[in-house]
Amino acid sequence: MLPELHPGHAEALLFDWDGTLVDSQYANYRAMADVLAPHGVTLQQEWFDARTGLSSADLIRTLAKEGGAGPDLPVEELVAARDVLFLANADRIEVHPEVAEVVHAHHGTLPMAVASGGARLIIETTMRHLPYQGLFTALVTRDEVRRGKPAPDIFLRAADALAVPPARCLVYEDSDEGIEAARAAGMAVIDVRPVTRRAP
Repeated sequence: MLPELHPGHAEALLFDWDGTLVDSQYANYRAMADVLAPHGVTLQQEWFDARTGLSSADLIRTLAKEGGAGPDLPVEELVAARDVLFLANADRIEVHPEVAEVVHAHHGTLPMAVASGGARLIIETTMRHLPYQGLFTALVTRDEVRRGKPAPDIFLRAADALAVPPARCLVYEDSDEGIEAARAAGMAVIDVRPVTRRAP
């Protein structure tokens, strides 16, 4: 295990999904861009990549708010269509091996949860194709909380599901919104980007 990913004295580990446990960035971007295009919206990947911590619905609303799309986009319909496109390619998603090593090293010794701004159906379906089945005690998604990241709700709910105080949890994240959410929850956090985006 890479030393910069070692959990130290944490009593529970919380993992973001997209970009942290799995390399799904381009697949997520492509699915979102493809559903927005018929509405006359061109989604720039650089803009999308800078907001990876947002849920699909929040991302579309942010795009409209910032003037990149009209305010009358059918958000829920677009999210559903995006999910269908993404799921069609779920078997192509791969793990980030450096983070997967952390999961496998601590399975059975520390309680672990996936705490994601993504949708439960998407994560559960994608997980079936990956070596993560049965390794997590809990899965908490945007579907189960009132506020998504950067609010702390998802992480606080995951800590509650693991019955571990927030201050004793460690979060693995790959987005600014996720890191802000972890800190707002009173949790330590490791930014995995220096590892997962390291040039081969």
